Amino acid sequence: MYRRACQRICMLILLVAAPRLQAQPPGIGYIYPPGGKAGTTVDVRLAGPDWTPDVRFLVHEPRVKLEIAGPPGKILFHEPPYWIGLKSKITDPPTMREVSAKLVIPADLPAGPIRWRVTNANGASSAGIFIVSHDIELLENEARQGPQEFTLPATISGRLRLIEEVDQYRFRCDKAGLISCELAMRRLGTNFNGVIEVHDAQGRLVAECVDTDGSDAALTFAGQKDQSYTISVRDMDHRGFRSLTYRLSVFAGPRVLAALPATGKRGETRDIEFVGIGVASGQAKLESVVRKVTFPNSADRPSFDYRLETAAGKSNAFPLFLSELPETVAPVANGAPMVLSVPQAVTGRLHKRDGKARFRFDGKKGDSFRINAEARKFGSALDVALAVIGPDGKELASSDDIPGTTDAQLSIKLLVDGAYDIVLTDAAGMAPSPASIYRLSLERQVEDFRLSTLPVLGVPIGDKANLIVTVTREAGFKESIQVRVTGLPAGVTVPEKLVVAATAVSLVIPFTCTKEAAAGAAFVTIEGSAKVGDATVTRVATVPLTGDLTMRDPTAHRHTAVLLATTIKSPIVVTAIEGDGTRRVHRGATHLAELVIERKDGFKGAIVLDAAGTQSRHSQGIRGPAFPVPIGADKVFYPVFLPEDVESTTTRRLALTALAQVPDGTGKLHYVLSAMKGQITMSIEGALLKLSHQADELAVSAGQPFVVPLRLGRSAKLPVATRVELIVPEQLAGLINAEPLTLSAKQEAADWKITTRADARLQGRFVLHARATAQRDGHPVISETTIEVEFLRAGSAQTQR
Repeated sequence: MYRRACQRICMLILLVAAPRLQAQPPGIGYIYPPGGKAGTTVDVRLAGPDWTPDVRFLVHEPRVKLEIAGPPGKILFHEPPYWIGLKSKITDPPTMREVSAKLVIPADLPAGPIRWRVTNANGASSAGIFIVSHDIELLENEARQGPQEFTLPATISGRLRLIEEVDQYRFRCDKAGLISCELAMRRLGTNFNGVIEVHDAQGRLVAECVDTDGSDAALTFAGQKDQSYTISVRDMDHRGFRSLTYRLSVFAGPRVLAALPATGKRGETRDIEFVGIGVASGQAKLESVVRKVTFPNSADRPSFDYRLETAAGKSNAFPLFLSELPETVAPVANGAPMVLSVPQAVTGRLHKRDGKARFRFDGKKGDSFRINAEARKFGSALDVALAVIGPDGKELASSDDIPGTTDAQLSIKLLVDGAYDIVLTDAAGMAPSPASIYRLSLERQVEDFRLSTLPVLGVPIGDKANLIVTVTREAGFKESIQVRVTGLPAGVTVPEKLVVAATAVSLVIPFTCTKEAAAGAAFVTIEGSAKVGDATVTRVATVPLTGDLTMRDPTAHRHTAVLLATTIKSPIVVTAIEGDGTRRVHRGATHLAELVIERKDGFKGAIVLDAAGTQSRHSQGIRGPAFPVPIGADKVFYPVFLPEDVESTTTRRLALTALAQVPDGTGKLHYVLSAMKGQITMSIEGALLKLSHQADELAVSAGQPFVVPLRLGRSAKLPVATRVELIVPEQLAGLINAEPLTLSAKQEAADWKITTRADARLQGRFVLHARATAQRDGHPVISETTIEVEFLRAGSAQTQR
């Protein structure tokens, strides 16, 4: 219906730059599966909120080809079951539209994340993440009954589609040894805290991990030969939505947790102490082992993945970082500060819960230094903090969390000659652990500057928008900076002269778009040039890349271009006029919400109203259709359906968007989406219709019919005939059937015959739904009842109690 309604939208007049309600930019939802193997073509579903039929897709990795099969489909509302009570007041993840696509991944593409985005005439999105691997990839069978069987090693892409869903996977150990499981969800951009539970064939809990700190879950346990194990995956709060995707990796081998030193100098070969579960003995315990590692001499990569080879098997891929500094390991603290040279980096541990690490270096008046304390970057549980103590024993500077991480950083300029102490502490107060490491680096800082800004900018056609560029000045750099913007799309300009004044820490760049410009998107680059010492240097402004919710190192997730979208202003303002709590609505019925349509600049074209991507509170199944507004109409009644089990303890709400086709400056039509002002707000009354049955337990032989005794209750306000139809799971289509049943206005009961086919797929416990529908004022009133059936093998005994 969404597609058909959109096709009926008419040609509109060209807009002028008058004040209007801003269009609603598209968002990123998910890609499923969220990962795939290099050298393959992966069938995927991409989804996001507030997508229009002409949404466009971008992939940051130019070697990956994304083939889109068609326009976005209808809105995918959240599926039952729904929260009742306190959790029903929590806002759901966005409702989304999906598109089918193929990702063609070259075989030589390195393992790791690639990012994708969407744009349209309303703006541009943030970035989503797809993981490229070189491992065995499997996909969850969402139609399965019971645990999904697999063999080691494997990475399984799945999702928790329903509230309280628990996904289960079963494998068998060919030999005794360590089994490691890693659950990635937050690093995919999926906002849930995962739980892994492992049970043996007798149902005993063998191991579990709960991701309470949002860093993704992992565990390692000792598997027994010829024993089967079932791995369960769920959300910590038992949430479930089709957007809750994950990747579960399971392999036989130890799991590395830390390395000392955590970073190596490019091109050097040195001993590294690896700390992890079973890395030395192959037993399920925390221990360490030393290996000689050669660090790549590669200037264009910050790290590389290393797999530790042991008698117990290969470990997980563990990142080792690269630097240009001399890297050492701190000795066990003896009370005296460790003396540092400049430059130097040290990896160490804190040996007491309230312990401190002290370092000392000599400096002269006027010297500038940068001090970094990193722990989260390496997956350590420490929350490091820094302080610098001057020669007089007084604190010169301190730092705890810097933006985007719990790691710390200081830039200082020395006021006097002398010995300075660096004190590193753990703000989290963690118990000592061999895997809780930190890395401290000390470098001399020279005059320089860095530029940063936001990743997305929308510039309305015929108008302008400002972008703020932030300047970080280092070691007392005070000079002015000449700024240049490149890659601007046609019709977009910036002032010819852009200068960051001496000592200024930001620059506002106005982007102006002509009335004749096309709607589109382009990556633009912002460069700054300035005199640093005797040379002129150029620095490119970086922007943060979103998506990874476990981000450990903000500097590693940067891009060098801003995605600029030229947008069309909306000519429509839709307003919900009902006040909070003023309209009472029956459960299971349709509410006609009165809306006012305000049209700008003489716009008289067609409009389609639909549910907004973001809603307040839990939906509990409340929904509305893609609703075409008649041409020229300034008032409509939008139909909102409320399921029969919606709570009545609080008001329920629905937000809408308005879609219209509008030409850009070249006359080309685009879809413009604007958010409705206010929400449709309803107070809830009792249901008008109630369908139930008396078949409490059913065990049916596949191929045999069975009977369900139905009962139907009606309100006196609904004296009409009612139709009953059977809803079966998608995977059982054609295997279970029942003729629709019509109950007269006075009929309250009927025996309903359901037939089945003798088919191997019809085995196990399934839930069917009987749906009763009556009409009131031309709109449906609906009640449903669930029918739980256990299907036995064909020819087995049938029971009904």
